[in-house]
Amino acid sequence: MVKIAQIRTHRVSVPLLYPFKAAYGVRDTADFVLLEIEDSEGRVGLGEASTIPIYDEGSQGGVAYVIDKYLKPILIGRNPLEINKLMELIGNTVKGERYSRCAVNFALYDLAGKISGLPVCRLLGGVPGPVRVCWVLSAKNPHQIQEEAEIKLQEGFKTFKLKVGTTLEQDLANLHALREAVGKEKIRLDGNGAWSPKEALQAIEKFAPYAPEHIEQPVPAEDLGGLKYVRSRSVLPVVADESVLTSREVFQAVALGACDRVNIKISRCGGGTEAIKMMGVARAGGVDYFWGSMLELGVGTVASAHFASAYPNPGMETELIGPLLLKYDVLKKPLRYDKGMLYLSEEPGLGIELDRAALKEFTVIS
Repeated sequence: MVKIAQIRTHRVSVPLLYPFKAAYGVRDTADFVLLEIEDSEGRVGLGEASTIPIYDEGSQGGVAYVIDKYLKPILIGRNPLEINKLMELIGNTVKGERYSRCAVNFALYDLAGKISGLPVCRLLGGVPGPVRVCWVLSAKNPHQIQEEAEIKLQEGFKTFKLKVGTTLEQDLANLHALREAVGKEKIRLDGNGAWSPKEALQAIEKFAPYAPEHIEQPVPAEDLGGLKYVRSRSVLPVVADESVLTSREVFQAVALGACDRVNIKISRCGGGTEAIKMMGVARAGGVDYFWGSMLELGVGTVASAHFASAYPNPGMETELIGPLLLKYDVLKKPLRYDKGMLYLSEEPGLGIELDRAALKEFTVIS
């Protein structure tokens, strides 16, 4: 029987093309953890933990420590094909640790695909894409936003997500520039919890003439009552994002009537196993969903894309564009984006390979 023989973590810091600004702060590097799970026959599954400490709990150092200290001992010698059983074992071993779980989950699915000779999406009952993607714009200035949006429109993107939650004056100037640039194409807005409920409604009233398709997380994550208040009075559909970290929070938000849609970030919730549960709860409650992003490196992006390909929502583009915001990626062969679509490989597993030179260059030495 094939067994897990070795587990390796790599802490990396990969530079972004430009500082990325949102209501929660600014960052200019992707300080993530890459994971390799090797089986007894030398096959390697790849995973990623896409931690952003200024945005959510979890850190690069913490993820590497938890995997090396707690998860590695319980996984070595186990059958890597028993993914559901192993994820339950992990849940019984450490509390929380969504990013550590995600890295392991992605790596196990990659390894399972390589063992079976199938792409991950086929293991899940789907086909390898392509996956439609939305372009995500940082909260820059109007000139930069208009210039960037015009370029991406020419490249074939049809949906654009704008970070708001700076000042209302700045948000409106940025939104005006974006609408001017993209014409009648779809626009999404993301407040990242920037406002109180009443402030959110005032902002939404000003945003509405620009016809955005929704407003995402207008109030802080913990304020479900405030989210419900905004949803009951908003002229725009309201999306829960930071408020719905796992299937438990999706159930709470749906039961309360706090949102019209949920943003499911596979890299944030603990991996594909948990993401499928979140989708199921949302659907059962009559709430729409879309596949979001932590602006992952290539590993996390393509892993999420395989799940999005297997469980598509035709009406809502994914937001899986992380590698396009990097100066460099860590994959030997870059992911293929074309005309607003992300294309997946028919190769077994995730269909990717690490660029060992890039891995060495970006590894953080502690």
